Amino acid sequence: MLETYAVNVVGAITTAAELLPRMPAGTFVVTSGMPTPDPALTSLSLGKVGVRGLVELLTAWQDRVHIASVTVGGPVEPGTAYDPDDIAEHYWRLHTGELTDHEVRHGCAAGATTTLGHRDRG
Repeated sequence: MLETYAVNVVGAITTAAELLPRMPAGTFVVTSGMPTPDPALTSLSLGKVGVRGLVELLTAWQDRVHIASVTVGGPVEPGTAYDPDDIAEHYWRLHTGELTDHEVRHGCAAGATTTLGHRDRG
């Protein structure tokens, strides 16, 4: 369980700690999955929930960099509801400022895309 948490959360914390202090502006996007915790997959669930929590905390701590997560609700594969080109569009829209949310969920509710946590980038 600790190894999975380290890969998901500690990896994101380490990357954020190295990059964010050096970024005067820009976008920092973390990829997540498993939109709903699953007791049968506890270690994976903790990691994915932890990454989304980290994004919320980082967003609250600073306002120079747009920090967000893209949560993908299934296996990424071309030609499916989880087509990588469709998912990549979320990253682009977060980076360009078209989306100012701190989380985009792709395919997490019957194939729907939702955005959460709008923040004015003013």
